[in-house]
Amino acid sequence: MSAAPAEADRAGRPVLTLVRGAGPGVTPVELSTLTRAPMPTDVRGAIVTPVHGRLMATWRSRSEPSRIPQGRVLLSWRPAGEDRTDVTAHLGLAGAQVLLALWPGLRGDWSAVVRPTVAEVTELHAVLRLATVVLEHLTD
Repeated sequence: MSAAPAEADRAGRPVLTLVRGAGPGVTPVELSTLTRAPMPTDVRGAIVTPVHGRLMATWRSRSEPSRIPQGRVLLSWRPAGEDRTDVTAHLGLAGAQVLLALWPGLRGDWSAVVRPTVAEVTELHAVLRLATVVLEHLTD
């Protein structure tokens, strides 16, 4: 059975396509689909969000502002020798962005290695923001 024209057209497309000025309309994909290849040269990294136990990611273009949204994690990676990858995570905070973690020399699909850190930090940040809002509401 042949694929429908729309399905056949999508089959040859890259996992993510960078679109200038694209915002919420860019559909996140599972991080593990991106980790199989080096990062494209025209991106800063991938903004990663835990969703139902999976890490979903969208590319962050170099042309976009370098500021990481508050509570979000930006992962970037580069080849580090034969079948190895160096991975870096930065966390966006209200007044700054900070280095969250470094994973040197990871092999293969490394998304499962970074998932616990990304998920825990993202969830902790969300809980602290909620607690701050509640506290401010109660003290006003």
